[in-house]
Amino acid sequence: MKISDYIIDYLIKQGVSHIFGIPGSVVLDFVNSASKREEIKLHLNFHEQCSAYAAVGFSQVSGKLCVAYSTKGPGLTNMITAIADAYYDSIPSIFITSHSKKFFTSNKRSIAKQEFDSIELVKQITKYSVRIESCEMVKEALEYTCNIAITKRPGPVFLDFLSGVFSNEI
Repeated sequence: MKISDYIIDYLIKQGVSHIFGIPGSVVLDFVNSASKREEIKLHLNFHEQCSAYAAVGFSQVSGKLCVAYSTKGPGLTNMITAIADAYYDSIPSIFITSHSKKFFTSNKRSIAKQEFDSIELVKQITKYSVRIESCEMVKEALEYTCNIAITKRPGPVFLDFLSGVFSNEI
């Protein structure tokens, strides 16, 4: 089973029924896995901010954990305001992006095409944020983030996957 299929299976078990986003090359395996499942309604929006707000709004109305995804870099920055809204209004939500290279510190403005430290960008407006660099991190990260998103004071969590992880076997 591909990691992306495992992630979708896990999200379905957590009650996720709607996923909102705009596909980018680094998240295509995740999107393809979601599109194969009847239990998931995949919503394609015209802008990442729309996707993030749609997920937040759906979660508010339904009371269910919801998911929004985007590509790296500007895709994530377009979701920031909705992530902050979910944080301040205690809305259980998962925001997923992907990166194409392991991050390393540098004084360069750009490390690779549209790459930057996304965790630093969102850690103050999420309950938990993690870069998932290997297959071994997926199960524990999913369990922890889904739990923390809905417990105590609910709120958003952020998962930033190394893009190659999605296509690996679990």
